[in-house]
Amino acid sequence: MKDNPMDWEKLLAYLNAKENNELKELSKEEVDMFLFADEVKVELSGEELSKKFSSEDGLADLIKRVKKRRLRRIIAYAAAVIAFVGIGLWAAVNTYQTEAIDETKISGQPKGITLQRSDGQEIVIGGGTKKVHELGGEINIGDSLISYTGNSSHDAGDSDIMNSVEVPRGLRTKIVLADGTQVWVNSETSIRYPVVFKDNKREVYLKGEAYFDVAHNANMPFIVHSGDVQVRVLGTAFGITTINGNIKTGLVRGSVELSGGKQKQRLSPGEVGQYNTRSGRLSLSEEDVRSIVAWKDNMLYFDNVNLDEITARLGRTYDCEFVFENPALKNLSFRMNINRTDDIQTILRFLKLSLPEVDFKVTGKTVNVMDKK
Repeated sequence: MKDNPMDWEKLLAYLNAKENNELKELSKEEVDMFLFADEVKVELSGEELSKKFSSEDGLADLIKRVKKRRLRRIIAYAAAVIAFVGIGLWAAVNTYQTEAIDETKISGQPKGITLQRSDGQEIVIGGGTKKVHELGGEINIGDSLISYTGNSSHDAGDSDIMNSVEVPRGLRTKIVLADGTQVWVNSETSIRYPVVFKDNKREVYLKGEAYFDVAHNANMPFIVHSGDVQVRVLGTAFGITTINGNIKTGLVRGSVELSGGKQKQRLSPGEVGQYNTRSGRLSLSEEDVRSIVAWKDNMLYFDNVNLDEITARLGRTYDCEFVFENPALKNLSFRMNINRTDDIQTILRFLKLSLPEVDFKVTGKTVNVMDKK
């Protein structure tokens, strides 16, 4: 690997010039690198700076020259550049123009989100707002929101009336249930729930990935059924995801109790519980809770996650299918924290530059994951 030391003086001069809307003289490769860094907006997420920068001497010199408030601004521009220099990003960017990913624009449009009512009526979400009357209340439907208002357990005659929402790959929505509980529903997910809650219970059925902010009601526990797992809460915020045979629950606040088979596990805020559907084992995971819930805030966050799980999540988000030509590549671990973009091109480019063993080729909605030649 070619050792290209970072020119800290040049970096500082460039960033100072950028703040004044003036560009100093940089080579084409350096400009490409800085533009790419700005595009992906990688964050350092609290890690020690000395582990991220390629030269301790250079970092120390930079800190001496810049006030702390200025350093934060500099990191926002330069983090992506510096974070992976030690594993060959500089060399990768030098050949960036000649190693573009083939056909990186995923083709085709996902089908729409649908609300399935208990009477069989199917409503496609999108294309404006509408109101539907049901059980003495209303369903207010917008382009990205389904909200139940005025529905009360006191005026509903049938507690078994259930609606369901199907969210295909590439889309997501938010539902406000009759009790005020908010549910963010991610791509490739279905959720079934009562129009009203009765009999001192609130139960919903989830397949896929969702984030719940549950309205507190001490007399009416809220239970989420997801495959073989039940999550029981009174009022709290948590995320659930099903990926590659694992059902994971990440707790943001409050307290939840997980049940899987004959096992139970109580979570504290910041903890992730994991149920392996193959082994039937329920356990605590060392995974960062942000891995489960970051998507709600338009972030893609992976904390030392293998490429198999990353591509499974990206497939949901961008409505595409990843095919590994070499299964061994699935085990490569990776960490990233970037803003979600509308185009998968930026994400694949970032993965490619940061994992020198991997290359991608896109055909239609299929992304081939290959050994880099």
